[in-house]
Order: sequence, then structure tokens, then C-alpha cells
Amino acid sequence: MTNIHSLDIHSLVPTNSCLVVCDLDALVAPDAPAWSLLQGSQAEIGAALAAHVSSKGVRRLDDYGGVAKSILSAGDAYLDAPPRVRDHAAVYSFTPKNKIAAEGLAMALCARKAGYRLLVLTVQKDGKHGKVWGLRALLPRLAGPRLVYYEDTASVVDELKAAPEGAHIEAVHVLAPGWEDQASARADRVLTQLEYQREVLAPD
Repeated sequence: MTNIHSLDIHSLVPTNSCLVVCDLDALVAPDAPAWSLLQGSQAEIGAALAAHVSSKGVRRLDDYGGVAKSILSAGDAYLDAPPRVRDHAAVYSFTPKNKIAAEGLAMALCARKAGYRLLVLTVQKDGKHGKVWGLRALLPRLAGPRLVYYEDTASVVDELKAAPEGAHIEAVHVLAPGWEDQASARADRVLTQLEYQREVLAPD
């Protein structure tokens, strides 16, 4: 296992078989050494990811597209002053490795302003090192109450909840506008985008 920590974005060289984590508390400037590259077996990556999640007290994961994006951006532009979210949350997103330096950094900087503690990026959407794979690596190694995971892709929710590890997470399917008839068959709960926002935004 070769987990590399305390990297700045310019020193980060993701591969097709890793997860990337940004400590948003440490991202005090765009070039701050706040990034980690998690590599190795599924168990090793899961243990490393669990250490990050536990150290920040994260109890909620928000997918980006269709979920956290509805808070952090207007269209495709990040907000300069996004609304604050309730504490103990992380953004969990698929971002291709060649887009992490630009898109991942912009997402991280905006998520930090909103009060998120971590950004976790998978370089694959499906399969090995994809979103479900990463969660299945994490969940058996995480103590405490069940995580809550907000996700807008029904197939991701269904695959996760069909796995043995799915019992250890509350998977909430967030229905993007126009997709209200595509609810997950296995989700613990199904919410509209507006209902999701009401749950996760901090009180004024």
C-alpha cells in the first residue's frame, strides 16, 4: 500500500486505481497541501478512507451532481458564497483523473466555503474503484451510527443497497428535477431535491 498524504493539487498524480481525498479544513489556499492519494487493496483503501472520515466526524455523504451541486452552484458556475450545510458532512463524487486538477479543486474550494469537511473523489464511476466499490471498502471499517448517503443515480443506490455492506448505510435517493418517475427500488428513503436541501442546509 502506498498512501500519499499532504500533497498540493499540483503534486497529485491520480491513477485509474485510487481514491482521492481532500481535507477541506486544511485547504486554506488553492495550493495548500490538503490532498491524499489512497491506493492498494480494497481493504487498505477502505481503512485509509475510514481514518479520514472518522477524523472529521463525518456522518453524511453528499453526491455532487444532482445533489450537492444544487447547493454549491448556479448552473455550471460555483457560487462565491454558497449556503452553509449542517456539520459533519463530506462530498462524495466521481471525477475522471484528468479533471481533478481543475474541476476537483474548484469543487473543493466551494465545498469548503459551504462547511463540508472532506471531499472524496472516485476516478471511476462504476466497477472497481467506483462509487459503490469505495463505499463497500469504507463501511465495514467505520464505527458508530450509520452514515447517511444522498445520491441521485438510482442504479448506484440499488447496487449499494443490494450489497452486504448496504445494511450499514442509509441510502437516500434524491430525485433530480425531471426524473421524479425514476425512483430507486431499494433506497431507504426517496426525496426531491428541495426536500434534500431542507434536510442538509444549516439554519439561518
